[in-house]
Amino acid sequence: MTWYVLTLVLTLTVSAGADQPFLDSSAPVRFKGETLFVIHTGLAAIDPAARAAAIEKRLERLAHVDPSLIESLTIEDHEETSYVVTREEVLFVVTEQEAKLVGKPRYLLAQERARHIQQAFRTIAPPPLETEPLPSASIHLRDLLWAGLATALLIFLAVAAHVGFPLLYEFIDTWHETRLRPLSIRGFELISADHLVDTLLFLSRFVRIVLSAFVLYAYFHFILDLFPQTRDFEQRFLTALAVPLDSMRGMHPNWAGLIAGLLLTAVTTGLFLGILKLFRSLFPQVIEKVSQWGRTTKYCLKIQRVELLSGTQIADGALGAVRILRVVAYASLVYLYVTSILGFFPATQQLSLELLGYLIEPIKLIGLTFVSSLPDFIAIVIIALVTKYIIKLIHLFFTGIERGAITFQGFHRDWATPTYKIVRFFALVFAAVAIVPYIPGSHSEAFKGISVFLGVLVSLGAAGSFSNIVAGIVLTYMRPFSVGDRVKIAETTGDITEKTLLVTRVRTNKNVDVTIPNALVLSSHIINFSSSATNPPPLILNTSVTIGYDVPWRKVHELLLAAAKRTTHILETPEPFVLQTSLNDFYVTYEINGYTKHPNKMATIYAELHQHIQDQFNEAGVEIMSPHYTQVRDGNKTTIPDEYLPKGYQVPGIRIWPLRSSRVRSESPSPDGDTRRL
Repeated sequence: MTWYVLTLVLTLTVSAGADQPFLDSSAPVRFKGETLFVIHTGLAAIDPAARAAAIEKRLERLAHVDPSLIESLTIEDHEETSYVVTREEVLFVVTEQEAKLVGKPRYLLAQERARHIQQAFRTIAPPPLETEPLPSASIHLRDLLWAGLATALLIFLAVAAHVGFPLLYEFIDTWHETRLRPLSIRGFELISADHLVDTLLFLSRFVRIVLSAFVLYAYFHFILDLFPQTRDFEQRFLTALAVPLDSMRGMHPNWAGLIAGLLLTAVTTGLFLGILKLFRSLFPQVIEKVSQWGRTTKYCLKIQRVELLSGTQIADGALGAVRILRVVAYASLVYLYVTSILGFFPATQQLSLELLGYLIEPIKLIGLTFVSSLPDFIAIVIIALVTKYIIKLIHLFFTGIERGAITFQGFHRDWATPTYKIVRFFALVFAAVAIVPYIPGSHSEAFKGISVFLGVLVSLGAAGSFSNIVAGIVLTYMRPFSVGDRVKIAETTGDITEKTLLVTRVRTNKNVDVTIPNALVLSSHIINFSSSATNPPPLILNTSVTIGYDVPWRKVHELLLAAAKRTTHILETPEPFVLQTSLNDFYVTYEINGYTKHPNKMATIYAELHQHIQDQFNEAGVEIMSPHYTQVRDGNKTTIPDEYLPKGYQVPGIRIWPLRSSRVRSESPSPDGDTRRL
């Protein structure tokens, strides 16, 4: 990190010095002793005097080589500069800062200076030199011999390089085995012996390329200068090569900066190689330790008994993160190294600043966005904290109502919990509405589109759920039942086991859980058998029996009351009572009514009551004529069970009795003179 900061400071310092114009000195551009214009500012690391000298040399060269090129001067306008160019090269540059100092537009200033040069060449340029007679176009044998000798020497050097340099490469490559001493500082190895050997191999190949280019240049220069037909081309070729050399000579005041850049490059390269070696030794160790931990650890991420991530999965994720971090570290190191090296030299400082900008600008943008969003984050935190303590205060208030410490007339204690949940829900909704404007990006069109989309989904998918929620709220404050009550909702009878804002759950006598949506509960009739258990008089259970007219009603009342009193959960006070509900064609309907405080045991109470009614009537010898009988009873056994009949009971026979003469259709005299009918 220290190396990166040092490199960045040096780069910015050099760049700042390069961009600073030379405002204290100006240099005129002269041609044949006459001033054409004045250079006021420098360019990069070149001061005004060096710029003026370079322009004068180009003008002198054009005056001797081809003065007609001056007539073809044109202006190429770019974003920050304007170039004055010929058909073959750039003559000079006019910068935006220079135009501001002069007080003219940049393009017009470039046109004005180009016009001054053209006028100077027309009026001041010397007359063309007397041309010498063209040399003879004949080719001398001496020139051919020299050309052949040069070609032979070129072939010899090429063969020598083709044979010698590979031998040199093999010789240097053998130093891998000798293990040269590495370059180290106080025991810390900066460059290993292998890296030194590789560097020497690279330098030897580079020397081969440079020597080959130099030999080819000397060969073509010698050959072209031998023959008159190619001397003009050779002169133009040398002139073209002289342009970059003139530019380099114009940069002679910055040789000190170039040397300093080379020294900083050497130091930075050493640091780069040291950090690179540190990465190569550090990351494999980290990866190995993480892998070993993943093979031996028993740690896992789980919620209660559900394992979300095992130790192996966590280790694999950590390995992936370390590998990504390694790639990012190597890429960042190379990127910073390249930008730092480019920043040490004046010609590439602008490129270095642009590359650093690509890295710094996103970080700067993220930082500025984060800083600008800090007030919004603080507002979100404050709203969340205030909402948290408001909900705690609301919970404390409704807990007091539920315990009975706080009472309001008409507000029941069992309303406390559902009311608290409703109030808490609205508090959270209001908090969310207050927080949304402070969320970064909440005012963007994408966020608004997502909000509308989610709203449509909720409105379409939650229509039924919302109706159930509203019905649940209404049922809460209607208080038609409580948990544990025995109720009948539509065709379902059972005990309430749970009631929520969405559904009500009922457990039947057969232990079957029935879930009923609250909207259906609200639209159906509700019978609560348990509500009278807390508000007297108690619940009345009733059942009916049908007894023939031949049994006195007082006897039936006595038997039914006795059966009710023998039933376990029928209360003695208030006393049971009997109602005669109807006088039918063949029997009378009697209804026995008994009070109970145990509505949840209705099924067992009814079963026991029916048993006692049967016992009482059988013991009293009263038949329960339900359903009624239509067959002739003479000669048939009674319906009373045998254990209730007296000992020696016999089925009665068929009885014969006298009939009235008016109803007899056929009569026959008996032996004793009486009339009988079967």
